[in-house]
Amino acid sequence: MASKNMTTIMALFLTFNLVFLGFTSAQPVCPLNRSDLGICVNVLGLISLTTSNVARCCSILAGLNNTPLVSVCACEAVRLNILNLLGITVNLNLRLNGLLGLCRLPVQPGFNCLL
Repeated sequence: MASKNMTTIMALFLTFNLVFLGFTSAQPVCPLNRSDLGICVNVLGLISLTTSNVARCCSILAGLNNTPLVSVCACEAVRLNILNLLGITVNLNLRLNGLLGLCRLPVQPGFNCLL
């Protein structure tokens, strides 16, 4: 049987966990499959993004009809592309904004694409 001191410590530990976990918010997850996301990854591998070479990626992202999901999926594509181009560092938010700007899709306010 656990001592009264140990029981108190466990109760406090569980209480703090519940409080801190209650303040966290779930991050949206990109619902696109790898092949759809791969189209955007391939587009991002191009040196310059133009309206004509991002059209397929734009149509996939536009189909999400949800600003947070568009930002999350575009960011995921940028991340995958950066990881494929070892040794090349690109400002993720700049690349994300460039892609969404060409697609004429809004960026979620306050969204930050981090590696």
